[in-house]
Amino acid sequence: MNDKIEDQIIKATINFIRTNGYQTVSLRKISQAAGVTTGAFYKRFKNKDVLFYRTAMILSQHFVTKFAINNEESVFDQILQIAQQFCEEFQKQPQVMDFLFFNPTIIQVYQTENNDFNFLKEIKHLAQQVNPGILNDQQFFEQLWSFIQGYSLLIKNGVTTYEPQVVKVTLSQMVGGK
Repeated sequence: MNDKIEDQIIKATINFIRTNGYQTVSLRKISQAAGVTTGAFYKRFKNKDVLFYRTAMILSQHFVTKFAINNEESVFDQILQIAQQFCEEFQKQPQVMDFLFFNPTIIQVYQTENNDFNFLKEIKHLAQQVNPGILNDQQFFEQLWSFIQGYSLLIKNGVTTYEPQVVKVTLSQMVGGK
């Protein structure tokens, strides 16, 4: 980002989400936290959906950078590493992860071919490589991603605690014991 005010707004949004969740974000609160007027906000973001989309792009980039996957490992091990890091991050930053993967603006990304989110594109690519062929690639990705996200939500909501072995065994079963 080369716009300092836009950067301030997005940082304020991330900080707000980290402590309060995305459900209570208001443009007035974000503008105040960023130290800008609502006019300055609207000059850079058409509405809250645009703010959420751009904030999610930034968080997604941070997520990809933070979780550099070892391409030397097998595809299964790469997916396992992603799933385990995903679960761990849900324990550390539940509000941010909830926003990044479940805010209403992001739901559109799952429904379209979108190249703004490299993390999602990478998981789809890896899923295709381990698809045992019972389902088509999209269906298999949805099954795999549903498990990872669903298990993470159970952890976030305190229904269960993270057990790496559960992730490993379940993924192994999904890909046919690979």
